[in-house]
Amino acid sequence: MATVRGLRHLLTCSRWRRGSGDAPQSRTLAAVVPGISQVDNNSDFLGKTPHRRHPGILQLPCIKVPPALAAAAQFLLLESSMPNVEKQVQALTNYLWSRRLPVEPQELQRRAVHLEKKFLENPDLGQVEEKLHEAVLRALRKTTYHWQELSYNESLSLVYMAARLDGGFAAVSRAFHEIQARVPEFQPQTLMDFGSGTGSVTWAAHSAWGQSLREYLCVDSSAAMLVLAEKLLKGGSESGEPYVPGVFFRQFLPVSPKVQFDVVVSAFSLSELPSKADRTELVQTLWRKTSHFLGKEKSPLDPRPGFVFAPCPHELPCPQLTASKPLACSFSQAYHCIPFSWVCFLGMLGNRGQLSALPEVLLPLTLLSKFHICATICCPGVHSRF
Repeated sequence: MATVRGLRHLLTCSRWRRGSGDAPQSRTLAAVVPGISQVDNNSDFLGKTPHRRHPGILQLPCIKVPPALAAAAQFLLLESSMPNVEKQVQALTNYLWSRRLPVEPQELQRRAVHLEKKFLENPDLGQVEEKLHEAVLRALRKTTYHWQELSYNESLSLVYMAARLDGGFAAVSRAFHEIQARVPEFQPQTLMDFGSGTGSVTWAAHSAWGQSLREYLCVDSSAAMLVLAEKLLKGGSESGEPYVPGVFFRQFLPVSPKVQFDVVVSAFSLSELPSKADRTELVQTLWRKTSHFLGKEKSPLDPRPGFVFAPCPHELPCPQLTASKPLACSFSQAYHCIPFSWVCFLGMLGNRGQLSALPEVLLPLTLLSKFHICATICCPGVHSRF
């Protein structure tokens, strides 16, 4: 998520410068990802390798959006002449940060039953069913998060672009970079982005695999967002040649189950669905449309072969979520300070044991003394704290 300082940089630059089914049996791990990086954690593989070339260092240096994308965003912001842009960006940023998932019907029912039992202890309410019903509803309204679907019109889409364009680009670039680092020979030809928004995934994918990608499908329910993403590709105008060729925009997912893509991405979109059932159904749909990598937040329920590729070094239940104070793993990438969670599944025959993975550092290092640091890491077999 862009900070106000990041937005000010955007404004300053322009003002003063102006189908489903099992995979074929022949598709083995080596055939799909022949160049996958293998690391022996038990050997002294860094004997003659400097620390800066450690295979576990996957953090990118400070990321900047492509100049063409930055220029198009600057042009659109100035052309819109929106008043108090920075305040609107900060308000949307705060709202998105505080936004939570909607309460499930089962949870709402459980809370209602609990409140009803509590109010039954009051003899005045217990004698009148209507009063009891009103008291329960009143208490639910006060204590329940009121989730509302975001509807992105033209103006809100521009504010969202100013708030999260660079952050979304950096987050997805970091995920793509890990795929590139571990599978250097993987050259995808097709990509689908569900909940494409401003199109930052397309720009990040083009930066990573621009020479091989020939088709990008951007799917978003907001027509205004699709128009904005297309304008960004064309330098801020509705006409002209797009900076990234082969990009198509749709408001709905492809109907045919036979249509698959090498890479399927759902960045910051699953949390916008109204229920767990909707999220589960979408995950299953996206998984069926994935031929190699699926970048998303939840585990697929499709029986088709596949496993977690990154960033988790294992397929066990996340120890961060089973702790006394659950906290999902998050990562940050320079240029913006937003932490983001991601997971990548590899759809193919094989198992996790065919891959070697280094532990992931989950939290910032704590310096305890001159010669002692404390790190929380996620290991292939166990959650450890050193």
